[in-house]
Amino acid sequence: MKKWVLAAAAAVAFAGPASAAVITLQSITTNGPGNFTFNYQGTLGPDEGLRSGDRLVIFDFAGYIPGSISADGNTNVAVSVENTSTNVILTPGQNDDPNIPNLVFTYTGPEFRNTGGPFTALDFNGLSARSTLGGTKFDAFFTLTTKNNPLAEQNTAAYQVGTVRVPAAGAVPEPATWAMMLGGFGLLGAASRRRNRAVRVTA
Repeated sequence: MKKWVLAAAAAVAFAGPASAAVITLQSITTNGPGNFTFNYQGTLGPDEGLRSGDRLVIFDFAGYIPGSISADGNTNVAVSVENTSTNVILTPGQNDDPNIPNLVFTYTGPEFRNTGGPFTALDFNGLSARSTLGGTKFDAFFTLTTKNNPLAEQNTAAYQVGTVRVPAAGAVPEPATWAMMLGGFGLLGAASRRRNRAVRVTA
């Protein structure tokens, strides 16, 4: 499985162009009642590298199950949770709720593609945590990475903010579920139209 590490090029896959880190919810695995694993993936942009201390914060991971945060065994990533994160930037309109834990993934490995860029964008995954909640809502993420492009002051800090799905109360259908529901509604509509036509023809 690809990892955040990024120390061994053979262990990762390359993606299309991207200008900055992007984090998305890859999947939710149901482990039983009140136990859901949220799996995250992302892309490191062409102008971004990593140095020790760079990090990713996913804010307000509601229903967090203690001890469940994981970087899929990657020894170059330290995992932790904190209720209030400092030295971060939030997406406009988002707040860091001090009553809900934030997931923190901190890179601790050697410098990785910090100079000589830009490079091809790099996908990573293997970041996860478990929650007692199976619904989702959008909340903020923050990344601290390192610029590698000589035209952008290489080996200096780069910051990125955005939104990502996190656990929330209530069953909010995921995209695949929405597609199935819409397909079902379409079939019901088609069947209803056929039935109405048949009634008109035989009346």
